[in-house]
Amino acid sequence: MGRICYSLKETDASYCRFLATSRPDEAVEVRLDLNDFSEEEIRDIFSCERQAKMIATCHVSLPSQVEEAARKLTTAILAGADYIDIPLDFPENSRQWLTNLALNHGTRIIVSWHNYATTDTAARLLEIARQAERQGADIIKVVTTAHSPEDSAAVLSLYEHFEPGRLLAFAMGEAGKASRFAAFEKGAPFLFVAPTRSGATAPGQPCWFDLLPDNALKLQGEAEVPASKSFAQRAILLAALAEGTTKLYNVSLCEDVSSAIRVAGALYADVQLEGSTLTIEGHQNILRDGLKVRDNTLFVGESGLLARLCIPLAGLAREDIRIVGEKTLLRRRLDDHREALRKLGLRLDYTDLCHLPVVVKGLLHAGEVTVSGKKGSQMISGLLLALSQCDGESVLTIENVTSEPYISLTTYIASFFGLSGYECPELSQDNPADTLGAEEEEENALRTWYIEPRQPITPVQGLEVERDWSAAAMMLVAGAVAGEVTIHGLDPYSCQSDAAICDLLQNNQVDIDLSEDKRTITVRKSLLRPFFFDITDAPDLFAPLFLLAAFSEGESVMVGIERLRNKESDRAATFAEEFRKLGVQTARSDDQMIIYGHQDHRLQGAACSAHGDHRLAMALMIASLYSDGPVKIDDPDCVAKSFPEFLDVFNRLKR
Repeated sequence: MGRICYSLKETDASYCRFLATSRPDEAVEVRLDLNDFSEEEIRDIFSCERQAKMIATCHVSLPSQVEEAARKLTTAILAGADYIDIPLDFPENSRQWLTNLALNHGTRIIVSWHNYATTDTAARLLEIARQAERQGADIIKVVTTAHSPEDSAAVLSLYEHFEPGRLLAFAMGEAGKASRFAAFEKGAPFLFVAPTRSGATAPGQPCWFDLLPDNALKLQGEAEVPASKSFAQRAILLAALAEGTTKLYNVSLCEDVSSAIRVAGALYADVQLEGSTLTIEGHQNILRDGLKVRDNTLFVGESGLLARLCIPLAGLAREDIRIVGEKTLLRRRLDDHREALRKLGLRLDYTDLCHLPVVVKGLLHAGEVTVSGKKGSQMISGLLLALSQCDGESVLTIENVTSEPYISLTTYIASFFGLSGYECPELSQDNPADTLGAEEEEENALRTWYIEPRQPITPVQGLEVERDWSAAAMMLVAGAVAGEVTIHGLDPYSCQSDAAICDLLQNNQVDIDLSEDKRTITVRKSLLRPFFFDITDAPDLFAPLFLLAAFSEGESVMVGIERLRNKESDRAATFAEEFRKLGVQTARSDDQMIIYGHQDHRLQGAACSAHGDHRLAMALMIASLYSDGPVKIDDPDCVAKSFPEFLDVFNRLKR
């Protein structure tokens, strides 16, 4: 019986090893002509302990390439390749050298002939196959290009002359695609496939996804993700702080966005929602009157971002302002940068030292202050906005920056409203590499921002809210794990930190297609290898990446998980606890977590708690597609915090 053979181009050595070690009873063809591997990497690939058979192939198109090809194939033979592919028209001396070397090392020989333009007559093809046989081929490979069913038939007629397992003959091109499968049925030793649709090494080559049985696809279709709540909350708040009318387009309502709208109302803004267009008429003039707050109270719902933005902004009011929250937010510490705020004139009276409600007292003034970024960027974003309204120039220095893309998102949106905070390259610095180790150097990185005083906040005639990359990341990973999912309208150049999911999936050889403008993305069920990822700048990616790791073949590692303690739940702990009920094992050490995954994970049913965490609820629902029993989640409706339509979208995608 033949083997599925993954033909690899433009990849890395670790992916070659991953397939070699994780695909029993299959094969891996490493196209040495289509990969830029050093001799050391070639030795590493073909000497690894493996479950798959390994084929070394190095086609040439010019005589000048023969010597380099022979060198690479020699290295592969000496390292332990199971097969080498020698072109039929290779020069005699090079061919003889490789043949003798292969015989001495137990490497089987494929003698190949390719016609990349057309298909010869059946008689001519048989003559070519016999020539390959005379050259000592263990496997005779004859490949043409088909333009009609008759071309494919001519190639397939060769199977009448050779015993099964000896001949590998098929046609390339779309017209020849069926001949690949027909050849396999006739006894061809290999069916060449690409791991991903974009990774085909020849026209008409199928990909692994094409071989999946229908029941392997649990999700399929187009998923509409909401607009970014992170973007919308910032824009709504700034619009309410302006004097005049701002229109925000493509707004999606979720609990956090609704909380931002309520805050806008408490700031005396008139807010009207028509469809997905939000019109906000602001009545503030902070530079003249200070911040005006209805009943001196801001209710921020369950939004940690909104609370942390509002705390420094409340210092612009000329009265004490009380900030109130609800649900899981009442369990989250919100005393970030208390000392820095005190130096800038604010006193924070918390209910129990660090939780809401909090009363903000005093008046924020300009100054120079240094804060640690280890507690996140949200309060820093609030400071950047609030200091722009003070009477003097301010300098804000951030040590150990985390979630830096979110600071960039804040300044990007603020720029539409006329605000600027300039990072000062002459003040921002990394400590010299010759005095610190790489880890210490990163730990001591500084970012310094200069904020001009008394900047008017001006309304925006129209601003479109980007789609949410956090929600998109969850759905894209769902496609990689469970089927085929397409998302439209994403901004590939977004400042949202979770846009990093796209690069991570591509770098990890997930089957992903991007439209020409990169705004439409399709992700298909893929061969998932384990990965390493630092979530320090993108903590919300932990949820989809935990799911991805659970269905990857091997041990994935995520670092930066200390950032997760103060989310809707202690997210690293609750994910480990709930997924352990389903059969997923993890290990945690200091700031990192190991997830032990399996490509064909079959999970067990269980009664699970979402712990009030919208991202945990979504991950559990997707994982339940592969459970042997029902997965009951105590509070599935908590997804409304960020993605109210998730259940509808998920159910529409299910097959």
